[in-house]
Amino acid sequence: MEPTQIWTGVSFAAVVLGIHGAYYGALADTCLKIGTELSDASEGTTGFQDAITPPSSTNFRIINWLATLLLAGVSWYYIGFAGIAVFLVVRFVASLVSGASFKTDPPRKYFCRMVYSSMGNREADYAKAGDTMRSEAMNDLRTRFERSHFAKCLAQ
Repeated sequence: MEPTQIWTGVSFAAVVLGIHGAYYGALADTCLKIGTELSDASEGTTGFQDAITPPSSTNFRIINWLATLLLAGVSWYYIGFAGIAVFLVVRFVASLVSGASFKTDPPRKYFCRMVYSSMGNREADYAKAGDTMRSEAMNDLRTRFERSHFAKCLAQ
């Protein structure tokens, strides 16, 4: 492989992984803000963050970090120390720049809608599985969401 192809591939992969990581970081930040407010918890606690975070986001974040480690190793193997340094710096910068646009206060409507629809899907899954306790708990969280100031994110 040509060195320019390797540099281009490593740089492109770093940008993609940085944007991907920032996206799911912003989703986690939104879940933290919503979960804290829904639980009436004090600042600095997570509240219901774990209960309302879409289940797939954890898997995607793990995949992102594994891909980052894999590509850092590959760039070190093919290019050397300069390759891993460039990869990590480009990934970090891409994550910072895209994270600044994804993370807003109040959270973006897109993320609020994603959290709300995930809560509805989980409530339906729990009801279908016959787990009425979890279904009622998720219904309670959805009702709290609808009464919170985040409900304005649901209006078109």
